[in-house]
Amino acid sequence: MHNIKTVGKSGQISLGKAMAGMGFIMQELPGGDIVLKRAVVVPMNERLLDPVVHAELEAAREWRRNNPAQATDLTALASKLGITEK
Repeated sequence: MHNIKTVGKSGQISLGKAMAGMGFIMQELPGGDIVLKRAVVVPMNERLLDPVVHAELEAAREWRRNNPAQATDLTALASKLGITEK
């Protein structure tokens, strides 16, 4: 489906309410055409393909495998923290 959009005096194009709030990558092609691709911004420290982040996640997974979840003895924890019942 093709729509014709006109650039206004302020240099903006309205894509419509359905696109409100979405992020886009704007690619300018050599012939002057512009391609918009929908995009999502991912914070630097959450990039799963980054080797450092991947290694950190794998270390966390390994820790989880070696330290399975277990019930906490609240009485023992309170005693360790020096908390007394009221």
